[in-house]
Amino acid sequence: MIYDFDTALDRVSTNAEKWKGIPDKAISMSIADMDFKPMPEIGEAVKAAVDRGEYGYVCLTDEDHKAVSDWVYFRTGKRIPQEHFIATPGVLYTARTALYALTNETDKVIIQTPLHTPSIASASMLGREALRNELIYKDGSYTIDFDGLEDLFKKGAKALMICTPHNPTGRMWNEEELQSIAFLVNKYNAYVISDEIHKDILWHGRHHISPADIPSLSERTVSAFSASKSFNMGGFHIGSAVIPNEDIRKKVVERFYAHGHSCNRPSVMCIAAQTAAYTKGREWFEQMLSYVEKNFLLALDMLSDLPIKASFPEGTFLLWADITELGWDADKLKDVMYNKWRVIGDPGSYYDTTAYASYKGLEHHIRFNLAAPRSRVEEAMTRIRKYFEK
Repeated sequence: MIYDFDTALDRVSTNAEKWKGIPDKAISMSIADMDFKPMPEIGEAVKAAVDRGEYGYVCLTDEDHKAVSDWVYFRTGKRIPQEHFIATPGVLYTARTALYALTNETDKVIIQTPLHTPSIASASMLGREALRNELIYKDGSYTIDFDGLEDLFKKGAKALMICTPHNPTGRMWNEEELQSIAFLVNKYNAYVISDEIHKDILWHGRHHISPADIPSLSERTVSAFSASKSFNMGGFHIGSAVIPNEDIRKKVVERFYAHGHSCNRPSVMCIAAQTAAYTKGREWFEQMLSYVEKNFLLALDMLSDLPIKASFPEGTFLLWADITELGWDADKLKDVMYNKWRVIGDPGSYYDTTAYASYKGLEHHIRFNLAAPRSRVEEAMTRIRKYFEK
């Protein structure tokens, strides 16, 4: 079956958050959801669930668990024991719940910036103290500052929140880097909370490696993922956590329950949507990857001679474009995006601080979401080019 990724949907009238509050006829390339028509098999599965008329409390069946396990095997070649999985309301919910289950008030938590803004917030909520381990930026790429990381563990940090593939930079931490993290986490008796929501979106033959895949780290790791980025299902609040350590798994489940959520009991519609995506979505997913790859090639080509520097990420459908050469502050960048380009990306400052709304300093990057019909990507890049060609 050939799926349609070219149709440009009207998401303004559906109250999509990504398209709210932007100028008329502007193109939104901000929030990390797709602008493609949804995979039809997901809608069919949800309709079938509606037709069954079962709206009460339900649990994942063995078939539902198998759908998750088989998808992970399809993407990674790894079989994860079913008892290591728990069903969750989503990745951010899991990361926060695990963090608060494994740390106490006043504990220090390490984050690696630039980083997805809600993850920055997580590390300083409920009395925790966030410690920043700034990633090292050189020649357009990012690496981990391991000396700085150990210094923060020496200061008593109890947990490290990581994101792989990393949002917004697109880095996918490799086995050597994860082994180095494992050494420090074990040395300082800490934990890793791993956001792997983009784990399926990888480029150029790469394979995802989770901290939970590292033998010396697995017993100290909670990894969280979902179908939300892979199949544009952010509105279905369902995900999975992999927790090899039984005691940690028990603590996380208990913490979820303390907040009113019973693991393994998502809503009927969410289960139907997730199982359909994982069992029927391979062809749609692979066609989507091929389509988005061409979007990257188009965007990179159209930006190549502008004072905006970017390269193909290792993972995610997000283009992290360096604008330091422009020397624009936050107000200037916003004015250009909203009033000149009429192309709305996310300023780099969004990934440095939760107080980005009041930030007035220099901007260093823009994050563009390229999971959109090619006509929109091409039009967006054309608008940006015209601004610089004046």
